[in-house]
Amino acid sequence: MGDYRSVGFQTHMLRYMGQLERRVEILEQKGYHFLWINNGGGPELWMWDVPSEVEDQKEIAGQAYGEVLVAGYGMGVVQSFLLANPQVKTVTTVEISPEVIEECQRVFGQVHGQIVVGDFYDYDTNKRFDCVVGDIWIDQAGRNLEEYKQFKQKAASLLKPDGKVLGWGSDYFEFMLQQNGNPS
Repeated sequence: MGDYRSVGFQTHMLRYMGQLERRVEILEQKGYHFLWINNGGGPELWMWDVPSEVEDQKEIAGQAYGEVLVAGYGMGVVQSFLLANPQVKTVTTVEISPEVIEECQRVFGQVHGQIVVGDFYDYDTNKRFDCVVGDIWIDQAGRNLEEYKQFKQKAASLLKPDGKVLGWGSDYFEFMLQQNGNPS
């Protein structure tokens, strides 16, 4: 594993809605952080703060305005950029894993914006948002297209009229939808 150093190794064992035990840890290598989540089937790399990822998140945040809802906290990169955007009034994040929030709080000393612990797909509110930002799929790959479509449908239900859906990899997913005859 190279020269990985655990800067936030914290084990959380819990049963979450019948799922297997969840373990969350943030590792640091060469000054960058890597968020690993293990839901019992082996660790999966969920997010990293390498320069290309940070630039992607900054670009997404730069397109946002007003009241913003984010699906998934990750390591709080997009949230920090959203809060720095003068066009953004509020940032609310729905994160399914309280362990992710706890680990980010412990490693980085803070979390950004308002956090709601729960499943984005079950999130029920009368409030509507100007923008909904998504980054809850593990990869930009065709196998995640259905998940992106589900996200987009749920996001649309939470938008104000003329609201905007933004997301990591959305250009790729929108291209795939058009190629498959499913225009956005």
